[in-house]
Amino acid sequence: MLKTAYSPYWLILCLVLGLVYAYMLYSRKKEPWTPVWNKVLFVLRFLVVSIIGYLFLEPFLNIQKTTSEPSKIIFLWDDSESLSKSENDLQIYWQELQQLRSDLEDKKGVDIPILGLNGNVLSEEDSIKNDRKESPLNAAIKNTGESFDNKLISEVILFSDGIYNQGISPDYYAFPFQLSTVGLGDSTQKKDVVLQQIRYNKVAYQGNQFPVEADILHTGFEGENSRVSLRNNGEIIAQKLVGFKNEREVSTVQFLVDAEKTGFQDYTVEVEILEDEFNTQNNSKNAYINIVEGKKNILLLAPYPHPDIKALSAAIDGNDNYDFTLAIDGISEENVKKLDEYDLAILFHLPNIKNSFDSEIRKLKNAETPLWFVTGSQLNFRRHNELNESVDLVPSSESDEAFAYVNTNFELFELSNEQEEILDELPPASMPFAKHNFHPLSKGLFMKKVGNVKTEEAVFVFYNNDEIRQATLLVQNFRIWRMVEYLNTQSHDFFDDWVMKSIRYLTAKNQKDRFKVFPKKEAFSDNEEVDFQVEIYNEVYDRIYGIPVKLELKSSNDSIYNFEFTPDRLKPDFVVGNLPGGIYEYSATTTIQDRAFESVGQFVVEEFDIESQNLQADFDLLARTAQKNQGKFFYSNQTDDLRDYLNAKEYPRILSGESETVPLTQNIIPYLLIFLLVIGEWFIRRYFGSY
Repeated sequence: MLKTAYSPYWLILCLVLGLVYAYMLYSRKKEPWTPVWNKVLFVLRFLVVSIIGYLFLEPFLNIQKTTSEPSKIIFLWDDSESLSKSENDLQIYWQELQQLRSDLEDKKGVDIPILGLNGNVLSEEDSIKNDRKESPLNAAIKNTGESFDNKLISEVILFSDGIYNQGISPDYYAFPFQLSTVGLGDSTQKKDVVLQQIRYNKVAYQGNQFPVEADILHTGFEGENSRVSLRNNGEIIAQKLVGFKNEREVSTVQFLVDAEKTGFQDYTVEVEILEDEFNTQNNSKNAYINIVEGKKNILLLAPYPHPDIKALSAAIDGNDNYDFTLAIDGISEENVKKLDEYDLAILFHLPNIKNSFDSEIRKLKNAETPLWFVTGSQLNFRRHNELNESVDLVPSSESDEAFAYVNTNFELFELSNEQEEILDELPPASMPFAKHNFHPLSKGLFMKKVGNVKTEEAVFVFYNNDEIRQATLLVQNFRIWRMVEYLNTQSHDFFDDWVMKSIRYLTAKNQKDRFKVFPKKEAFSDNEEVDFQVEIYNEVYDRIYGIPVKLELKSSNDSIYNFEFTPDRLKPDFVVGNLPGGIYEYSATTTIQDRAFESVGQFVVEEFDIESQNLQADFDLLARTAQKNQGKFFYSNQTDDLRDYLNAKEYPRILSGESETVPLTQNIIPYLLIFLLVIGEWFIRRYFGSY
């Protein structure tokens, strides 16, 4: 359809302009041509002027295009290690799957890509390598749907053992497409003892005792006993005997350990291997605990009771490494000790218009005590902006119910991918509607998400100018996160973790050294690269580059790694790469203006072998997942049934239309038409001798 950028009424003006121009040229003069030719010339000039005028209205064509695409059946293959450890006929089944794919594509005209759990294309692989270190089944299915247009997806077939060890269960939500499942692996219950998990605080304080708890699941060893040992750096420091009373049960063993030597300590919990045990790779786990000097004192000031305070208090007070003081105006303000003893003050809905705890807040600010602001109603915006270096709040009483997501560019500390997924499933909370002004040094951990749209508005930020550290949480009623997380996962791990990691960062001391080399985080897994942040300063503390650095790493088994590098503006940091598990000491040296500098420290590389912990396939989970998504469940030996099931369905090609706007001014046809009309008029006039 032909349209213009302006009102169609302007077309009348173009026609009038053409008529007036042609009338003035051919109505009054006596020319050497007949009246018939005069009318022809009148029409030609009318058309030329009208068309030129019409082109000034910016006409365009709306072209409707229809495309036809084949339907898709997506084969989602679980390429995790647990399958290769438990399924002996994996390669045979892979060949059957490739043949099934080829037959269906030829017979039904359907497109069948084979994808791995992270979306990698496996369709052309002659043999399959199941070497993925984790099984995020729910995320893999969800991402598969997001990678394709749902209208094109006829069905997704998940080939898996049903074992997931990252994220939530795949049967938790229904997906927006039909999903069937095929059970691989061995679901037979075997005699086995599994060290399911160990619980411990990653930081303990010297001189204290800290617990290490182990959950041990046994199957088939009723009436037998097993010895559980705790080792520190290879030496047995405690042992306990656990008895298995029932045919299948979980037993919990707790060790109380003295925190003696500072630095990272390697504790290993080992369960004795019993006769006829099916899987002996899941009998031990390591705990790397950082022993530091002295407890930290945390103060929370609040003008009134609030449910959010209870959520924060539960996360902090449950950690033995911190002394926590809660003071509420008019209720428990006498709890405040000497202000210079606190390592962090949390100002909950403070400073407020009633000036609650105003004197205490001034003293904390003057002492450069790290401050964590939690904004809320009745806030004194002017006073807040005087105290808060990280953000200037724009006065506003409006709020917005929105979701939060983790900023992947945040580098001060790390939340795991699983925790990011948990946050994605949590309900919205109250966040500011106004857009506040953040300091350039502020770094956002949580960002605002409206519906499915991820904005660039931070709602939890950290600030550090090498003198003071601050944080600002622009979220109210966040207690619902802790409540819903427990409903979803039966734990508060995510909520407590981001609270405690925030406190650990805020209570860490700033060091104004001219040479700093430190790992991006304290603990890495052996399947990720270890990288170091490098900072070099001159005498006036301006950052400088181009100075060679030597780095030596020494592992707990006495292996030594040496590196040399020169940081520059484009690559200021240094990536070591993957390292074996263990505790590492590092020493970095450099020379700045003929003066030697050294930076030393520790970090941990944890062995990531979660796929060996559970090798028993969960076909019940796969069946529930298929049922919830209008699909069917098949065993691995039912390839013919799967073939019949897919052959019985029709897969029509999917028609999709799109509208394309083509400006007429970019088309040669109107200009060619004008040229022909002008040439025609010129030829007639020339023929009769007018020119």
